[in-house]
Amino acid sequence: IRDAKDAVTAYVLELHDAKAMAECLSFINKMLFRSDEPMESEEKPKGKLVFYDIEVFPNLLLVVWKIAGPAYEKVHWFNPTPEQLEELMKYRLVGFNCRRYDNHCIYARSIGYTIEQIYNLSQRIVNGEKDCFFGEAYNISYTDIYDFASAGNKKSLKKLEIDMGIHHQELGLPWDKPVPEDKWPMVADYCDNDVDATEAAFNYLKGDWTARQILADWTGMTVNDTTNTLTTRLVFGKNRTPQDEFNYRDLR
Repeated sequence: IRDAKDAVTAYVLELHDAKAMAECLSFINKMLFRSDEPMESEEKPKGKLVFYDIEVFPNLLLVVWKIAGPAYEKVHWFNPTPEQLEELMKYRLVGFNCRRYDNHCIYARSIGYTIEQIYNLSQRIVNGEKDCFFGEAYNISYTDIYDFASAGNKKSLKKLEIDMGIHHQELGLPWDKPVPEDKWPMVADYCDNDVDATEAAFNYLKGDWTARQILADWTGMTVNDTTNTLTTRLVFGKNRTPQDEFNYRDLR
């Protein structure tokens, strides 16, 4: 399925008419290669965790990542190539709310989307459109901190920063305007803070992380599967229509 979609996308990206290209890419995202529901997860190979975050502007896709632990420095990629992101996706990536945002922007770039097209995709995701997700992209990450956080801890990264008592930083640049190249380091500094906060949140929510690992072990699924998917599998097994087995008491 991915090969078919990649082939169609690659053909469209060769069009010289920008308007036609945009219209075709929009149409490809609506084509039913498969459902945009997540594909069944596969456990990533063993290795160190890598924390990451992205920032998206009309002229900039910034990817910042670091291997877990204080000994490792952050890596900055400004408008990375598809080949760079294909290599990054081999790591055990840990993000914050990445299953519903970062993964899809990274996947789109890896199959050849331009920076402008990724910005448009980002806007569609932020605006709540439902036909802008890639089924294959959900499983780029090893796990999503926001998803495995328990109800009391399920809050924005900025609010978690306050709870953890760590540095809180705002950017102060309009998200819908191109960023002058001399301000790209400012964006990188902001994204650095989010990557540090993501790693801190992972350590701060170690109890929730342990619970996620236990739930994945019980169900035979992965730590990247959602809490809803894992609990459904735990209760109903692989039965996709368990309603047929429910016994309702007659209350008349």
